[in-house]
Amino acid sequence: MTNNLAGGIIPPQPPIESQSEAHVLKTRLEWGEPAFTILDVRDRNTFNEGHIMGAMPMPVDGLAERAVASLAKSRDIYVYGANEEETAQAAQQLRSNGFERVSQLKGGLAAWKEIGGPTEGVVESTTPPGADDYNVVDRLKNHQENLQKGGTSPTEAIKRGASNLKEGIQEGASNLKESIQEGASNLKEGIEEKASDVKEKASDVKEGIQE
Repeated sequence: MTNNLAGGIIPPQPPIESQSEAHVLKTRLEWGEPAFTILDVRDRNTFNEGHIMGAMPMPVDGLAERAVASLAKSRDIYVYGANEEETAQAAQQLRSNGFERVSQLKGGLAAWKEIGGPTEGVVESTTPPGADDYNVVDRLKNHQENLQKGGTSPTEAIKRGASNLKEGIQEGASNLKESIQEGASNLKEGIEEKASDVKEKASDVKEGIQE
């Protein structure tokens, strides 16, 4: 019997698509979904000029070796390059080396910037903020538009987490019930076995007295 209560509380991540729109990744970042990595496979100088905030630099030359050495093969990976061809090449390298959950970020950095995704780098730090960077109302409006394009809403995320928690508690309670029943059954068998031994000994004593 195994207790999978902890596993039920932590919701499993759904499979990512082989190609993803920028707003899908942005939604995951905004709602703090864990366990994914963003790889920028452009050359290091280009990366330093500007990249998606939090992205790791892994130029396409030598990508497989570095990824194998530093990333779990079951981890969600979003990858982007200088163009769609480079992105596809990098994704293929990763998949060929056993990475199971790789998604090509369509449009790369340009698409990311179009939807107001956060960036960092030498050039990006000198770029004036977008219209909605300091406007909470506009940011919420843009986020809602992103959700309508296929992102996960906070309500859905909460419902999914609550459902997994409920299932985990039910499974834990079921396992506890089984454990108690098993213990009670073993105790009953032990008592019956002891009673049988006592009865046999009493019979032996009685026979001895009669002799």
